[in-house]
Amino acid sequence: MTPPTGTDRLRILLVDDDETDRLAVRRCLYRSRLSAAVDEAGTAAETLKLLRGTAYDCVLLDYYLPDMPGLLLFKSLRCEAPDMPVVIFTGRGDEDIAVELMKAGAADYLPKASMTPERLAAALRHARELARVGVARQQAEDELRAQESRFRTLANAIPQLAWMADASGARHWFNQRWFEYTGAAFDEVKGWSWRRLHHPDHVDRVTERIHRSCATGEPWEDVFPLRGKDGTYRWFLARALPVHEPGGTIAGWIGTYTDITDQKNATAERERLLALEQEARGKAERATKARDELLAIVAHDLRNPLQVIMSAAAKIAPLLLDAKGRKYVEFIQRSAREMDRLVRDLMDVSSMESGSFAVQRKPIELRPVLEEARQRFEMSARAQEITLDCEIDPAVRSVNADRGRLLQVISNLLGNAFKFTPEGGRVTLRAQRRGHDVEIVVEDTGRGIPPTNLPRIFDRFWRGDRASRTGAGLGLAICKGIVEAHNGQIWAESTVGVGTAVHFTIAAADT
Repeated sequence: MTPPTGTDRLRILLVDDDETDRLAVRRCLYRSRLSAAVDEAGTAAETLKLLRGTAYDCVLLDYYLPDMPGLLLFKSLRCEAPDMPVVIFTGRGDEDIAVELMKAGAADYLPKASMTPERLAAALRHARELARVGVARQQAEDELRAQESRFRTLANAIPQLAWMADASGARHWFNQRWFEYTGAAFDEVKGWSWRRLHHPDHVDRVTERIHRSCATGEPWEDVFPLRGKDGTYRWFLARALPVHEPGGTIAGWIGTYTDITDQKNATAERERLLALEQEARGKAERATKARDELLAIVAHDLRNPLQVIMSAAAKIAPLLLDAKGRKYVEFIQRSAREMDRLVRDLMDVSSMESGSFAVQRKPIELRPVLEEARQRFEMSARAQEITLDCEIDPAVRSVNADRGRLLQVISNLLGNAFKFTPEGGRVTLRAQRRGHDVEIVVEDTGRGIPPTNLPRIFDRFWRGDRASRTGAGLGLAICKGIVEAHNGQIWAESTVGVGTAVHFTIAAADT
């Protein structure tokens, strides 16, 4: 007869010093219709030797062995392979032993006298499921720890003094910047002890406003002096937002202190200089506006994902990996990806502002880059029922460009085109030769851009219709910076109700 087969074949180690009993177990396995490959061992020494060289899905272990007590061998197995399920079986039914083994971590306990193919199959399935759940839970815990580590790294990297508190406002965590500035130990500032660092003329007002926000759930904002480790006070702008549970109750607070001492001290002098020099005043106002907008974007766009991470992390620990647990993990992953994208955009803009942004130009074939960009958006095109065309002039071959940055520009432009093109519309990616350059165009049949807004679309942080747009308003500004770093040009043409075409040029490599 041919043994049963299956698509999910188990690898089992059968441990029993009695050959007759081993044969009986094999017969039960055969009759259970489980597909299994079985290795056998008759002693503890053989068992440990096999276990060190082979990965098993489960161990069927006889409690009574001649060379080692069953419980001691079981503990040795747990040391060798902590996550591998072990099913104990014995010829003498002893409830005390069964309880002891189950407490020690055994997956199941089977008396030989009552072993049937159905009971054995059920025990093996249960053991295998326990192992799978354990692995999945460990993976979820590892991911949660990784997300927490990334959050703490981000919190320690920002220039602000950051903290977290419970629903009552009692603080239980501070970032490294806080300790560096104040010079205080955690035990000296935890709970409400942080008030000792506030100026006595302001601490009562600050405390009252925090209690009011905790009671109402309204965001907290204040300005006050805070004592540093050298004993001097500096002025800080404080902001805090509530972290909500899925049901809407407040689980805690996350807040930051931003040092504004230099701004306050410079106000009088800056106003005097601004009155004397109109041009310098305009530049200073634009710089101040850009700074304020950047702070607002960081506070709004980055804190929301952080709140999701905090809330999901607080809920996932006590749960097994059921549907609800997977949902929390998805929240964590989605928020982390959003934070990563925002941070990378901000870093690009920062390097462009500082003049440190650079591209690595070299001859590359353009057609594969365009094809990769098109493939990235095929799924979006199908989902939105938008036609995606790619038209490449046969005269277009290679360009002098940084491949990754060029792909970033094309992807950003395609992403914008899909965002504003309605269902049933068309997006076209086109490349054509223009003398010594290659001109790349992304054209859509979206709603178009009003003429008054068209000159500003490449400005940093500018968003034309704030009610319907998302993001930080950096995508086109980054595209402009990358194209100009290639000594190219970028511009847009648009007609309201017809669509928009964004053009840019890259130097051809075969000139």
